[in-house]
Amino acid sequence: MMDWKDRIAALILVKQELMRQDVERIWPHHFPEVGATEKSLQDLEEELGYKLDFTYRSFLQHANGWKGFYQTVDLFGTEQLKDSTKNVYAERLLKAIDDLVLKESCVIRSELLPIAATEYDKDLFVLCLPNSAKPGEILWFAGEEIDRFENFVEFFLAMTEYNREEILALRG
Repeated sequence: MMDWKDRIAALILVKQELMRQDVERIWPHHFPEVGATEKSLQDLEEELGYKLDFTYRSFLQHANGWKGFYQTVDLFGTEQLKDSTKNVYAERLLKAIDDLVLKESCVIRSELLPIAATEYDKDLFVLCLPNSAKPGEILWFAGEEIDRFENFVEFFLAMTEYNREEILALRG
């Protein structure tokens, strides 16, 4: 089981250093949202019609979304996963991914849940649903598949590293 408090705290420290290095304010800088309640998670699952991936759900109990999670990418919380403006935009991004790209990635569009996106580019992160061939896997698309993560834990750890790389790039 992931110790989300420690991992979130570690990423907050990374994001604070990134903010210090980002003197031109290229990226938005936010703290994560307060964890979701069990009721809000149950309501979301009822609305979606399936149980959320266990590790993502566990994360949401500690941080119910995170604006500027990576560059301008917002990691969705329970409200964004519902029929929100961000979700509608993310669904549009998902629909815009070429069928050939999805085929090469061995995924089916209807088996993907957008969990993070940016309104400033075409970066989209999707979670493979329980009925998919690889439930719990996370894929990063930006016109094509950029990266793939075995599960939400691996995704979170990788995004922490990507944020560290941004620090190094800004130090240049």
